[in-house]
Formats: sequence, C-alpha cells, structure tokens
Amino acid sequence: MWVQRRVERRLARGAILSVLLDLRRANSRRAHEEGPLSDDGAAMVRAFENARLLRTAADRCLGRSIALAGCLAASADSCMVVLGVTLAPFTAHCWAQKGDVVLNDTLEEVLRYTPILVV
Repeated sequence: MWVQRRVERRLARGAILSVLLDLRRANSRRAHEEGPLSDDGAAMVRAFENARLLRTAADRCLGRSIALAGCLAASADSCMVVLGVTLAPFTAHCWAQKGDVVLNDTLEEVLRYTPILVV
C-alpha cells in the first residue's frame, strides 16, 4: 500500500511521464520471459489483492497497476501495464498483465477496453 500511495502522489503532481519512464527502466532490467510468475511474484499479486480490503481500488487503477508492476520488477518478475479506453461513453482503465494473464483485474472487465498504451 505504501508503494501504491507513493505512485499516486507522483501521479497527482502530474508526473505521469516520469512514472512511466521509471517503470519502463525497471522492467527493461528484467527479461520479459513468457510463462508464469515466480512464487514471489504470485505472492505479490495476492498481497495487492488483499490490500483492496483495506483501501478501495475504485478510481485507483493507474496507481495500483504501476505500483504492482514496479514491485514485481523489484522482485525479479516483470509485467506490462496496459492502458485502455472505451469511446461511447469515454472511459479509461488500467491493469497489469503478464503475457495474456491479467494480474490485478478480471478478464471480463479488461475486455471492455481497447488498449492504447502498453508499458
């Protein structure tokens, strides 16, 4: 939760480009290997899901996804952060994904969006 809050503060200051570049650098240090997450990575994803019980995930998808991807990169795993949109009505959403596995959302939810940026 601390990492997520730190990312959210940076995003609130308008530093989205800086945050995304930091994430890209962290992920570039890791091989984007296909396959499942390591045991530590899977535990990290579960920890982020459990944190939703303490702090709602509503309107926090960008910060949560970037924080999860950053934590995974720090623990020798990597994933992509995907930003997607719908046009009518316009909405945006963000999630973390490894290969074709969505890590911090449901497949049904992310299929509603068209990806426009992958970091």
